[in-house]
Amino acid sequence: MTRYLIWILLLSVAAFASVIGITVTRAAPSFEIEVVKTGLDRPWSINFAPDGRLFFTARNSGRLYALSIATGAVQTFSGLPPSRFRAESEAGMLGMELDPDFAGNGWAYICYSYFDTNNNRKNRLSRFTVDPGAGVVRDEAILIDNMVGATHHDGCRVIVSPDNRYLFVSMGDALDPPLAQNLNSTGGKTFRIFKDGSIPPDNPFYAAGQSPRSLIWTLGHRNHQGLAFHPATGDLWSTEHGPDIMDELNILIAGHNYGWGWGNPPRYCLGTVNCDGVPNFMAPVAVFNTDSTVATSDMMFYTGSAFPEWNGDLFFVTLKTGRLYRLKINNRTIVEQEMLINGQYGRLRDVTVGPDGFIYISTDATSATLLRIRPVIDRPYRVSLPFIIR
Repeated sequence: MTRYLIWILLLSVAAFASVIGITVTRAAPSFEIEVVKTGLDRPWSINFAPDGRLFFTARNSGRLYALSIATGAVQTFSGLPPSRFRAESEAGMLGMELDPDFAGNGWAYICYSYFDTNNNRKNRLSRFTVDPGAGVVRDEAILIDNMVGATHHDGCRVIVSPDNRYLFVSMGDALDPPLAQNLNSTGGKTFRIFKDGSIPPDNPFYAAGQSPRSLIWTLGHRNHQGLAFHPATGDLWSTEHGPDIMDELNILIAGHNYGWGWGNPPRYCLGTVNCDGVPNFMAPVAVFNTDSTVATSDMMFYTGSAFPEWNGDLFFVTLKTGRLYRLKINNRTIVEQEMLINGQYGRLRDVTVGPDGFIYISTDATSATLLRIRPVIDRPYRVSLPFIIR
């Protein structure tokens, strides 16, 4: 039978099914994974700009780059790294978010590690102005300063709220778990500020603008490195590293305590274990896993057009296990889980959706790779019928 006749038959069957009320369902998406670019300078945060290029921060060198997906050309911006930049182990140039009006104002919000004048380890969130035409980053405006720092557990993810009013910022415990329970410390917290760095007076621990407690949105975190807003509910979701077991998937609700640093070492409160008495405790939506750690990194909710079957699904990547997870969410419950990548590309750092609707993933390596997930073909409908066509 020719391909033309097969298509006529399929379309006829679909039309017949619609007439008699038989359910017609879309086949599961078929996808392929492509290598877009190799040799990238250890990306930590990847974001698409309005011009279609992929901007990324380089953790170790402290630079900002822009990659043309179409040509493979990479633009290196001067003006970074900042003064007294600190690159060691997990510290360096970390989270980056482009302002929704980036095409007009050129603002990029970047979190990075540095040494203060006394050589203490710190982390900072700043707003920079990026000039793509001149290839320069300039005009640093410090928004949150003197966040605790260490060789490990420095956070730091930054995201703009859907209403374009606030910045949400994650900070790890800087290897000192009790800091996560201390409202006078920046360690182990999520912060909420206005985009100009001022503090919203309705923050849950607001105290006449006193910092850091007035900045705090949630507390009790070990090292949460993924932030994403659910496109329908507006909930802020987060991925968080566990010690050697139980990485967490959380919903970050104002004033709630996620338990880390509560109790006694080495476990403290983890998941729902050893969490008795935690004030305003919020249990995780899920843990990965109870006998191991997958090392969760960044996350996103899919809102592209290339995979309509995945619309609203949550995707997150992992470091140690090199995985890409897809989760279907019903309100605040996981109803389906799938692993699309399982270790074959090494450590995975960040994930985002491009203007083409494809899913882009950066690996975590000194010379890193950018991967892309795209549909293979637009597969035809399958129809459930009470008889067999021969």
